[in-house]
Amino acid sequence: MPQRPLSLFMSLFFPVCCMLALCGCGNGDEAPKAEAPQKAPAAVPVGVMAPVPRDVPVYGEFVGRTDAKETVEIRARVEGFLKKRLFEEGSMVKAGDVLFEIESRQYDEAIKRAQADLDRQQALLAKAAIDLTRFESLFKQRAISRDEYDTKVTNQKDLAAQAERAKAELETARRDLSYTKVTAPISGRIGRSLVKPGALVGKGENTLLAEISSTDPIYVDFNISEREYLILVKDMVEAEKQGKAAERARLTLILADDTVYPHPGEADMADRAVDSKTGTLPVRAFFSNPDGILKPGQFAKIKALVDTITGALCVPRQAVLDIQGVKTLYVAGKDGTVEAKSVTLGPVVDDLVAVLKGLAPADAVIVEGGQKVRPGAKVAPMPVAPAPTGTVTPSPAAAPPAN
Repeated sequence: MPQRPLSLFMSLFFPVCCMLALCGCGNGDEAPKAEAPQKAPAAVPVGVMAPVPRDVPVYGEFVGRTDAKETVEIRARVEGFLKKRLFEEGSMVKAGDVLFEIESRQYDEAIKRAQADLDRQQALLAKAAIDLTRFESLFKQRAISRDEYDTKVTNQKDLAAQAERAKAELETARRDLSYTKVTAPISGRIGRSLVKPGALVGKGENTLLAEISSTDPIYVDFNISEREYLILVKDMVEAEKQGKAAERARLTLILADDTVYPHPGEADMADRAVDSKTGTLPVRAFFSNPDGILKPGQFAKIKALVDTITGALCVPRQAVLDIQGVKTLYVAGKDGTVEAKSVTLGPVVDDLVAVLKGLAPADAVIVEGGQKVRPGAKVAPMPVAPAPTGTVTPSPAAAPPAN
């Protein structure tokens, strides 16, 4: 009885296994299906254009510092207590304005003493002149000796000299009195007062009271390299031959907030020699400053035309790709294959950038759709017209420094 269930199970399991084996053999006899051939990817339409040859100006930027054309120290020229300050610190003053007053009583008294001494000497001189006239008449009559006459002549000359000395002392006293009113020697902006009223000034030294700086025009000092100087000199000679010297006489000033100063400048002078330690030449420019925006000591940048690349190959800036830090242009070959070219870029003018190396004049540069393709891909080039050249506005040119 126990063996019947096992016999029944084996009788059912064996036929099932045979069926599975037959199915497996049948599938192995079937031939594999052939794969369908893959279609070549369609060419990507892109816009291309040939490089545009143009004369591209090369501008240099130089760090400079502003300086006043004139800066004057206001000092006390006589001794005394500072009585008044007659200006507002940081304001504009005009030449001749009274800035400080020094106590003048002692100088008023000195003038009175000098005047009295002069009056006395002039009185004595007048008396001596009368005596000399009288003694001269007596000497001619042989009423007095030669020695007596010579004594009167000498006395008259001595009194004349003393009168001149007294006159000079009076002028000195008047001059010292005038120094008690300290005036502005130039027009400009005055700084803070360095001495407060009530302080003793001028004792043993000419005490510094304040400083005045002129405001218009203002200088900017900067340095250029020796190479840039030689380029500027050559360009200056060529420009003068062509009558373009005035165009190259303009400089642009860029302020600390990167705004462009509205007034153009001109090169004023270059130093006599190149600095042997730095290899640079100090140059000075001047800018009009009618609104007083520029102050001495400001840092600024000078933008100057230093060279011109003749016939440079230019392409739109959007065509340039940055691939792992390398500037690259995609070029469509004659067969429509994309080629990557590493290039060296130059100055940017409006929406164009000059390509200095790595590009040929006949290359079809991909300027539209370059982000959709890769080197080796097939493209369908479509010509794109270059931007009008009239949209370019050249920046101000820089004048070569004067020798």
